[in-house]
Amino acid sequence: METTRNKICIVIFGISSLLFLKVKAQDIHFSEFNENPSLVNPALTGQTHILKASVIYRDQWRSVTVPYKTFGASVEMKLKASNWDKVGDHATLKFKKAFGRTAAGLSFFSDKAGDGNMGTSQANLSFASFIPVSSKSSLSLGMQASLVQRKVDYEKLLWNDQYGSAGYDNTMDPGEKFTDGNFLYPDFAAGVLYSYGFNEKAIGANNQFNMDVGFSIYHLNTPKQQYLSDTHERLLAKYIVHGKFLIGIKNTNLSIAPSYIFQLQGSTKEFIAGSMFRYNLKEDSKYTGYAKGATISLGAFYRNKDAMIACAQVEFSQYAIGCSYDINTSGLTKASTSRGGFEIFLKFVTPSPYLYQNKNKAKFN
Repeated sequence: METTRNKICIVIFGISSLLFLKVKAQDIHFSEFNENPSLVNPALTGQTHILKASVIYRDQWRSVTVPYKTFGASVEMKLKASNWDKVGDHATLKFKKAFGRTAAGLSFFSDKAGDGNMGTSQANLSFASFIPVSSKSSLSLGMQASLVQRKVDYEKLLWNDQYGSAGYDNTMDPGEKFTDGNFLYPDFAAGVLYSYGFNEKAIGANNQFNMDVGFSIYHLNTPKQQYLSDTHERLLAKYIVHGKFLIGIKNTNLSIAPSYIFQLQGSTKEFIAGSMFRYNLKEDSKYTGYAKGATISLGAFYRNKDAMIACAQVEFSQYAIGCSYDINTSGLTKASTSRGGFEIFLKFVTPSPYLYQNKNKAKFN
């Protein structure tokens, strides 16, 4: 128990040391950042399961203005899964000596914001290579290539130069040199991830520990933004530091899962930190798979200088559903009355995260 307590203290101290940073936000982002690895670090691609597919939706600022809506969908998988980990003596996955283990992923995001319907649509192709460091740790290197479309409806926007002595007149020259408001560009990202962990040593012991810490850079090519014809603005590179942990409380059904993310893009910063508290409702039958495992998780996160985030998640066998709500704490509370954004996601993974698969089962059970 003392060892577990020490691990918890180290994790909390590392997270708390960043909380004093003043933060703002830029780029597509979700409060449930752990469910969107392609927006955090391409080195996370395929890191947890043979196959993972998910969808997520966010609705923000409905209480203040035209709501900002963001939708995402992703699928990722390990390539040559038999070269990864041996799950157990009766496992489907048989370990083969392989220095490099690879994974690939495809994701799509669509975001629409404000009166001008400022929209971003992007498709991401991610690739990661995992290099075993020891029996309990690995290093992952990831790359991501994206195609991004940006657009805005200028006719729905109001401009200072269109206000005269008689009030607003939309026929007046806004004083800006617009493009057609619709353009495409390629975008690139790269990252590195270090993973360490060990599973419970006996069924029901719940003494596992897992850790993922990483660093990534997005907009490596600083793509040009073409909203105005007489400017040469470029999208600044974004730097991300993140970490996620899973700590089992020995001989109980409870685990804690703290995580954090810090993003820096030009003069804007965002920091989110908090923890999920996970309770094991039912153990899976480790070999037959007839009894399905289930967990429920509740948690809270804090986006510095902006919002408290309440989260809930239910997992049953290979499926998960989760939601979160941002409680606005910034200076915008006078308009928002503390109402921020709602998120919901659905996820499917294989194999079941609870199951040591029987060797007679199919790989994608």
